[in-house]
Amino acid sequence: MPRSHAFLPCRSNECRPTTFHLLLWLLAFCLFLITIVTPRPLQAAPALILPTPPGEDWRILQGYACGTHNSWDRYSLDLAQVNGPTYNAPIRAAAGGAVWYWESGSGTLILRHGGNFFTMYTHLARAVSTQPGRYFQAGETLGFAGDRGSPGVPHLHFTAFTARSDGWSGKQSVPLRFAEGYDLPEIGGCNQHGGKILRAASIKAPEVAFRSAAQPGQWYTTDQRIEFVVAWGGGGLSQAWNREPSGDAPMFARVTDGYAQIADAGEGMHTLKVRAWGPDGRVTLAEFGPIGYDVTPPSPPAPFGDLSAPAGPVALQWQPASDAHSGVKGYRIYVGANPEGTSEWFTAEPAVKTEPLAPGHYLVRVQALDVAGNAGPWITLGAITVGP
Repeated sequence: MPRSHAFLPCRSNECRPTTFHLLLWLLAFCLFLITIVTPRPLQAAPALILPTPPGEDWRILQGYACGTHNSWDRYSLDLAQVNGPTYNAPIRAAAGGAVWYWESGSGTLILRHGGNFFTMYTHLARAVSTQPGRYFQAGETLGFAGDRGSPGVPHLHFTAFTARSDGWSGKQSVPLRFAEGYDLPEIGGCNQHGGKILRAASIKAPEVAFRSAAQPGQWYTTDQRIEFVVAWGGGGLSQAWNREPSGDAPMFARVTDGYAQIADAGEGMHTLKVRAWGPDGRVTLAEFGPIGYDVTPPSPPAPFGDLSAPAGPVALQWQPASDAHSGVKGYRIYVGANPEGTSEWFTAEPAVKTEPLAPGHYLVRVQALDVAGNAGPWITLGAITVGP
């Protein structure tokens, strides 16, 4: 049967590669290498939300492919608030990711989201955390807008980009699309999408987390610090002891963490209450406690004078001590001849029965203790004369 054309033998110079063929092979090989080592830019960033505060109108001051957006960061946006101060406005994570880089000079925070995908937030006045690896959920406040690196012009410079595994080489920004319904494709020209107004959507109410060495329901004789941090916040917070703080406006605007000292509340059992505002106006009320603070020792019991008793065990009873805050826990008691005598013998009630006592003269001394751990002075309640 006839041979197919693919198996026909070469004749003359038909099978010798020409310079043109070699160039074609070289070009194909280079293209192959490029597809391996160069990150492939996405057509649009996946599952991003607007990084601006929910419910606020922000304008694109500078869009794609114009001014400073003319290199790898072609698909960047400069954003500023329309009806309020941009400076110190809370900025949210556009997607869940971990802190990868912080540069203080320009106020640049970069989050890494996996798959060699990153988002960049520049000109921040401050960041909630710059600790590498600190994870922010999508919509969580990561910092506050400012003008670092762009003095006098507070705004947010936002870029989403891909890169190689080192995060630096092969950087390519990507056209942006946001879950709120804003699609910003490449449309050609300078300052693409400039002037467009964007409004972010709300995700969830603020969440307050407390941290303290103090435990609710316990009493302490030293000042205790209660720290708290607000996730999904950014609108500010208010705090108060034993009452709900006012809901009219935050005491501390646009902050996401704080602390309180139990000593500021004075002695007693207290509950710390924190009201947190989200950037969209949602409000959460949380509380920690109650925890007790007591630095005053209990008042000693009244003396009972001199007693007489026969040899043997002696039953003793006295008026209870008093304590205005944590309450009386009990008493250490000493029965002996030493006028400065002390002991670790403890009784929870203002009464004891001694071991058998031999005839002689004995002093009865007590020290009142309160629940918090304060100890009153040792006092002599009276004396016992034990007869034969």
